[in-house]
Amino acid sequence: MYPLSIGQAPRNVIVHSASRKTLARSPVATEPAPPAAVPAAAPARLSAPDRVLVVSLDNLGDLVFASVLTRQLRAHFPSAHITLWCKRYTADVAPLLPGVDQVEAAEPFWDRAPGGRQGSGIAFARSVMRLRARRFDVAVLAAAPWRAAAAAAATGSARRIGVAHRKNARFLTDVLPRQDPTRPVLAEMMRLLAPLGIAAPRELYYQLDPTPLAGLRARLRGMLGPRVAALHPFASLRNRCVPLLHWVRLAGALEMRGYQPLWIGSPAELREVHAAGGSPSWLSMDRIGDGTIADTAAALSLAHLFVGHDSGPLHIAGALGVPVVGVFTPGEPARTCPQGIGQSHMLVRSSPHGVSAADLLDAVDRLQPSLPLRLVR
Repeated sequence: MYPLSIGQAPRNVIVHSASRKTLARSPVATEPAPPAAVPAAAPARLSAPDRVLVVSLDNLGDLVFASVLTRQLRAHFPSAHITLWCKRYTADVAPLLPGVDQVEAAEPFWDRAPGGRQGSGIAFARSVMRLRARRFDVAVLAAAPWRAAAAAAATGSARRIGVAHRKNARFLTDVLPRQDPTRPVLAEMMRLLAPLGIAAPRELYYQLDPTPLAGLRARLRGMLGPRVAALHPFASLRNRCVPLLHWVRLAGALEMRGYQPLWIGSPAELREVHAAGGSPSWLSMDRIGDGTIADTAAALSLAHLFVGHDSGPLHIAGALGVPVVGVFTPGEPARTCPQGIGQSHMLVRSSPHGVSAADLLDAVDRLQPSLPLRLVR
C-alpha cells in the first residue's frame, strides 16, 4: 500500500522565516503535448547539468505535482545535485520529493502562505543570494508567474525554463507555450523537461517518499487504529465545500464499517469540526499531532482511505499510495485530478449544494474496485 523508498533523504534542509456527476477513475490517454519549446534565446543544450534548481514557489498541492520533475531529473541526470526551492510553509513536504539533494525554503515577499503572514523581502533576498552562490546550470520553474521567473533569474542560473506567462519572457531563456488548462497538471509539467532532452514517460504520476517521516509515523502508529479514514472537508474557497453536517454523517457511516475517522485540517478548521458534533472516539490532527505539516503527512501515510476536497492533503495522500476520493464541487477535475500512485476516484458536481453524505459514501464504494490513475501517452 505504501511506496517503497525511492531515493536517499535530502542532505540538507534550509528554512528561513522573516449537474450531478461522479467520475470513475481509469487510465487516461493524454493528448499530444504542444511544441516542446520556443526559446527566447538559443543557449547551448545541456545534456548533463551538474547543478539543477527546481523552483516551486507555490502552494502545497503544487509542490506535490512537482515531484514528477525531481524524479525524472534524477533518473536522467543521476550525478547532478538537485536543489528544490519552495515556500517555507511547504518545506515539511519538500524532503519527501524523490531525487532532491537539498531544500532551500523562503516565503516569497509577494505572497502570503495560508493562514500566515506576508513573506519578508529581506529574508527572500538572502535566499536568492545563497542560491546565486551555487551557480546553477539550469533552473526549471514548475510555475512561472513573472515574479517567480524574475527570482529565478536573480539566482544567476545559466538556463531558466518555464511556461509563458504575462511579463515573464524577459526572465527566461526557454519559454514554452502557455499552459493548457484542459490537460492534467503532470502532462503539462513534463513539457518543462523537453528542452533538456527528457521525454515524458508513458505513465505519469506523482509520488512522495515517506522514509523521512519514519519517526513521526512510529509515534502516530500507536495512536491510530488498524483502519483509518482521513477526512478533509475543507478547500481554499469555502463556497466549494460540502457542508460539514454531511461530512459528520459520512464519518459515522464509515465508523459503522469499521473505519476510525481522522479529521485533517488547520486548528481553526478543526474547531469547526468539533463544534459540528460527532463521536468522542473520532481523532483529529489538532489533538494527536504536533501542528506541523510533516506530522499531518505522516498520519496520512498511515491511512487506509482519504476523502477530501481538492487541496494539498488530497494530493499528499495520493502521492503516498493511500486510496483517495477527491471531491470537486466544482474545482478543476480535468487539470488537478488525483494523479498519485494509489487508487483514486472523483466526485464531481457543479456546486456543493445538494451533495449529501450518501453521495460521499457512494463515491467511497466506487473507489474500491478502481485502478490507480496513470496518465498514458
